[in-house]
Amino acid sequence: MSLQIKGTLHPHDPQWRAKRQHLIHKELLTMSPRQINEAFLTTVSKPLSAEERAEAQETTKSVLGGMFDTPHLMDALARKSILDSTGSGTSGGSVLIRQDLEPFLYSLYVQQFPAWERIQHGQANGLVHAYNQMTAPDGNSLGSSAISELGTVSYNQTSFSRQTANIAVLATGRGVSFKEQAAVMAGGAPYNPLATELANGMVVLARDIQYFMFAGNSSYSSGTGTSEAGNYLVNGYDGLRMITGSVSGTNYSGNNALQADQGTLNQHQSIKFVASKIADNGGFPDLVLESMSAKESLDTELGDKRWYTDNTTEVVAGVTVNRIQAAAGMLDILPAPGTTIGTYTSPTTSQTVEDIYVLDSSKVWLRWLYADNFTVLEIPSGVDSVLSSRYIVFCMYGMEVAAPLYTGKVRRVAS
Repeated sequence: MSLQIKGTLHPHDPQWRAKRQHLIHKELLTMSPRQINEAFLTTVSKPLSAEERAEAQETTKSVLGGMFDTPHLMDALARKSILDSTGSGTSGGSVLIRQDLEPFLYSLYVQQFPAWERIQHGQANGLVHAYNQMTAPDGNSLGSSAISELGTVSYNQTSFSRQTANIAVLATGRGVSFKEQAAVMAGGAPYNPLATELANGMVVLARDIQYFMFAGNSSYSSGTGTSEAGNYLVNGYDGLRMITGSVSGTNYSGNNALQADQGTLNQHQSIKFVASKIADNGGFPDLVLESMSAKESLDTELGDKRWYTDNTTEVVAGVTVNRIQAAAGMLDILPAPGTTIGTYTSPTTSQTVEDIYVLDSSKVWLRWLYADNFTVLEIPSGVDSVLSSRYIVFCMYGMEVAAPLYTGKVRRVAS
């Protein structure tokens, strides 16, 4: 069985996307993380053939040449001395897009953070993604659509707020010196230092993407790490903490998202309470995102209930999660590793809390530019007189919450 995509195609090419999806979901995600890592080590250690390198060069020139002058591209990606040793920027194409490596890195990432795959993805419409955020489906009272036999039909309009979502460029450079590679080979050590660096680079990107999804703040300069708005980082994007919060002065303070403090209810009851309120508003909640400690607390609450322990679903190939029954349907419980959900001071109780997000996933989008994946660039050795093998891994994403009144949070006292 081949675990490589033959040929290099533009990331928007339907053939490439179909081949990539088949490799990831039908082959790689059916393997254990250790097996994926071993396959990745084999691929990264194998040099490209002359034909494969020529194909990669043509695709790279086409893609990066067209992107070269766009202002959202980071300096690290647009440096002419890397794109072309002559400085012209597009004709030589000595940097390579390594599509053969990306599916392995993506699969390792998704197995650690399946919510990334569970949330729907869509292409952004500009440097910032502009969209309509629904705040109310109809402002009229119940029964207002009933009219007399020959009455005049009234025209109504959904209440929208015009919003923009920043598209963040996230990139990490990784590499090892020729000396280190030679030393590892000479010593007979059974590992590839460059593959290790690339895998660690994905850990950094995974951490930062999760951080912005949950606690990101690129629009409210008064935000801090201990407030509900989150720490202000202009190059990131706004995340669920602020979008579903009630921070006065932000773009989202009147969007009708639901909030509840856990209080005297246990976590299970609190999640179902918020889910029922979302259903009352017309949404269909189906997804819960929470920290590992919150998931452990929920497991302790419901550990003796067969309807919980035996009620599981596979959200990504090889990744199974628990589900709970709410009034409007089943809720997938997806824990997020690490500390990226974070804690802050509750605006209602002044306690240190962490959020549990209850979502109608059909109204939440991860918006991407250039490609809906992590792109791996191979920088030619010695191009700037440095004896090393180097790669840049990057992606461009932002978050859209199209209907905040169909989303909510439970503020849980941090443990």
